[in-house]
Amino acid sequence: MTTLDLPSPKHNTHLGFHYYPDETHYRSEDLQTWLPRLRALGTSWITLRGSMARAIPEQFVSGLLDAGIEPIVHIPAVPIQPVDLDAIGDLARVYAGWGLNYLVLYDTPNDRQSWPDGMFDRSDLVDRFLDLWIPAADAACEMGMLPILPPLKQGGTYWDTSFLSAVLDKMASREKGTDYLLEKLILGAYAFAGPHPPDWGRGGTTGWPSAQPYMTPTDSQDQRGFWSFEWYSEVAQQELGTTLPILMMAGGAVADETDPTTGQPKDLAWHTSCNLCIARAAIDGQLPDYLLNVNYWVLCASPESEYALQAWYKPGDSTLPIVRELKHLIASDPNHISKPDIDIDGTKSNTKNRKSLTHYVLLPIFESGPSEWHWRAAGRYVRKLNSACGYSTLDAANAESVTIVGTEDQISSEIEGGLWNEGCQVNRITGEDYVDLSSHLALAIQ
Repeated sequence: MTTLDLPSPKHNTHLGFHYYPDETHYRSEDLQTWLPRLRALGTSWITLRGSMARAIPEQFVSGLLDAGIEPIVHIPAVPIQPVDLDAIGDLARVYAGWGLNYLVLYDTPNDRQSWPDGMFDRSDLVDRFLDLWIPAADAACEMGMLPILPPLKQGGTYWDTSFLSAVLDKMASREKGTDYLLEKLILGAYAFAGPHPPDWGRGGTTGWPSAQPYMTPTDSQDQRGFWSFEWYSEVAQQELGTTLPILMMAGGAVADETDPTTGQPKDLAWHTSCNLCIARAAIDGQLPDYLLNVNYWVLCASPESEYALQAWYKPGDSTLPIVRELKHLIASDPNHISKPDIDIDGTKSNTKNRKSLTHYVLLPIFESGPSEWHWRAAGRYVRKLNSACGYSTLDAANAESVTIVGTEDQISSEIEGGLWNEGCQVNRITGEDYVDLSSHLALAIQ
């Protein structure tokens, strides 16, 4: 099965969100509050936390579907244990009747914390998981739902790529065949950026052959970044001889991520830049075809929640900076394609004057890859300036002003000239200026 065969929103931006990390915000008032915000952020997909006890209210699910937003209902059922097959069948029947297509059961089965005490370390973990998941998936499929393997924890107690490899191998070799599941199988996935740049892990094992389960050399990258889906796709190709569609339950940069080099929280400039780069890649079709969506973690959380710091929306309508920047990005490209806007009279509008960002700090990329040093050096300061920061000239062209960090050998004069032609005010920082990025970056946006 390919992504072309799968249900998707009519006007698909490929962008979405994980809604609240609980099951208690499905009133009609919640729908009225969130629909305008979701539309402004270009939302096409949304992950909803469900339960075995009851269905999410029809009014809420139908309201999302009517707005062109594809819901993904995730029932973690943690700790992992057998579920009532009649109950999962009834839920699937109800959801399918409402027009819902994606129902995911269980969560991170490769992590010890997802299992009851003492169950994870017993032998044959993968077989025991499949003995639980396959009958439940079968019951849901009989009611018209699609089989979706639950997302794995990136890395995890049982290394995620190894766990996935074992799952697919055992499914393919079981005597009581699971061919019907494999033919329609979708991989659920988490794609959290961790403390890394947005392209961390891109290239998979082909690009990073020295990365091994439980051991990533210091000069290598692995699947514990946004591009985890590429590593999972490689596993499917190796085990089944084909790629599988991948459904992202949650991912992107998380607001309270810790920088391992300093032990301090990553700043909001990094959070904004990383997620904006991901959004642009999704909108412009730069992500693999087998990836159905990019669902950011997490739209909102209750003040008492352990995830409150990570939420894009806060109590009292305050938001993380990424909300404003993503709204600007969506508003500046309403059809989600890169072409000049056309005014009502049929003439081209001046897109150079319609910038989605106020300021962008453009960093160099070397033969060895993106410069972590430049990223960290700039990140300490752009937080105060509420700027975006990254390696993308496309994103830089969407800013009113751009600060280039690097010599002409590192970021060429042609790129600088191209940014001027796009209507950007450009400032360059080189050499000894690295010593005091704060003052130069402050001057750049005055």
